[in-house]
Amino acid sequence: MAFFTFAIGTLLVAAGLGGVIASFDLLPTEVGLLYAGCGAIAISAGGVTLAIGALISRLGAIREALERAQNREGWTLAPAMPVEPPEQRVEAPAFDEPAVPTALDEPAPTEPDDRALADEDDALNENRSGHLPTMSEIEHALAEPEAAATLVGRYSAGGANYMIFSDGSIEAETEGGAFKFASMTDFKAYLAGARG
Repeated sequence: MAFFTFAIGTLLVAAGLGGVIASFDLLPTEVGLLYAGCGAIAISAGGVTLAIGALISRLGAIREALERAQNREGWTLAPAMPVEPPEQRVEAPAFDEPAVPTALDEPAPTEPDDRALADEDDALNENRSGHLPTMSEIEHALAEPEAAATLVGRYSAGGANYMIFSDGSIEAETEGGAFKFASMTDFKAYLAGARG
């Protein structure tokens, strides 16, 4: 392979030199400039090809030396370790200033009435499309549970740490405690309520 690369590089350099030499008599004309330009490009390409050939030759010599050492000493090269992709960073949402919830922002507890409890139970039983699940949907969910959400990215802003998961949920760790939001919409609604 290295010999073939050296041969192509030498051929390119020779053709480039021929073009440059042929351009001497024709230089004031457009054809002469064309020969000179093409000759210079061919010489440059030949130089790069010769450098690649030298690199191939050197890598071949290194491989042979490693194989000789392996045969002499009886050791083997370890297989290449798989490289884990770097954790993706997610940009912080464009907020003027993230509101950090504090204990003062929490509303005072009130006595729940029976109607509010019934509405809350209905809301808990509704799925994301807004209706109560059917028996077949429940059986399907039990037979094939959803995969656990994986961490997509994390960022810090305003003294709070945020983690975003693959299912769209967000966890916020603040001085006032830890909060979990089902979606970015819920998170933005919470921030709007905390500011208001």
